[in-house]
Amino acid sequence: MTGYTDRGLPTDRPMWSDESGLKECPKGSTPPPSPRWSWVTEWVVDYSIPGGADKEGWQYAADFPVTFHGHKTMKDFVRRRRWTRKCKITLRAPWQQVPPIRLSDISLMPCLAQSRMEQVPVWALSDKGDVLCRLGVTPQNPAGTSWLHVGTDQPFKSISIGGANQVWAIAKDGAVFYRGSVSPQNPAGECWYHIPSPPRQTLRQLSVGRTSVFAVDENSNLWYRQGLTPSYPQGSAWELISNNVTKVSVGPLDQVWAIADGVPGFPAEAPGALCHRVGVGPMQPKGQSLDYGIGGGWEYISVRGNATETARTALPTAMATPRSPLPPRPQTPQTSENGSAVGV
Repeated sequence: MTGYTDRGLPTDRPMWSDESGLKECPKGSTPPPSPRWSWVTEWVVDYSIPGGADKEGWQYAADFPVTFHGHKTMKDFVRRRRWTRKCKITLRAPWQQVPPIRLSDISLMPCLAQSRMEQVPVWALSDKGDVLCRLGVTPQNPAGTSWLHVGTDQPFKSISIGGANQVWAIAKDGAVFYRGSVSPQNPAGECWYHIPSPPRQTLRQLSVGRTSVFAVDENSNLWYRQGLTPSYPQGSAWELISNNVTKVSVGPLDQVWAIADGVPGFPAEAPGALCHRVGVGPMQPKGQSLDYGIGGGWEYISVRGNATETARTALPTAMATPRSPLPPRPQTPQTSENGSAVGV
């Protein structure tokens, strides 16, 4: 007798699980991430997974902890597949206009979930490229009190503030700058330090996390700043991470999400796909690879608000496998994966 069973061993993971493989997550009873989210599609098999899948969406391997592939061989004894379902969030809080300056970019330093800040650092760029620092922003007064102009020699086009009040910016000619001596006592800092750009490249957008800096150049290359330390916050060099990226957002826990021009291997996919940098950690701050999401048309992304210390993604995912999960999907859809073990 050969084939795949729909029941695992007592020590196996559930036949349907979340991305960790530890929590049972039946497809029919999986709720949206929170009451603010609601489903907008039904569950469908996800074929665009790393490693490929067969015509039914299955991946195969000798066992669940190892690498999967999209074709069955004589040495494969388990299989799995991932399901996805889109959801949307509905927010009811009103927007309050902060006059009188029109802005082209803005960045605030998120507070970690277990921390508290009396003053929230906020930096912005006017539509003319002037650098501004917002004063008086507190949890009780989120709109702040006034703008403080920070002098520069030229207009800027991108700005970001990260952990420990690290402020980085890009001028309109592509020059990169780091703002020195920014602190709660000196919110505007003291001076700009010029940072060399990657060789023969012009940067256009950057994002600063807790301990990392990522940037995108005019040719859609993603760069990581090496050598960042508390004693030398400017870093030492730029390292090319990936191409095909138009925007990047680094969260307060150094999560890295991006918007890609397209999904490799899927030329018909519309530009503007969401993707997530997997493998990011204290020992590997630049991560390992990009996990691409479903769909295109995205123009902006931010994971700056995800400051919870527990391991999670900004956009939730769910899977179902007997033993081992796939990497989480960087997209609005929630995903699920099912699998089965082979019996002989």
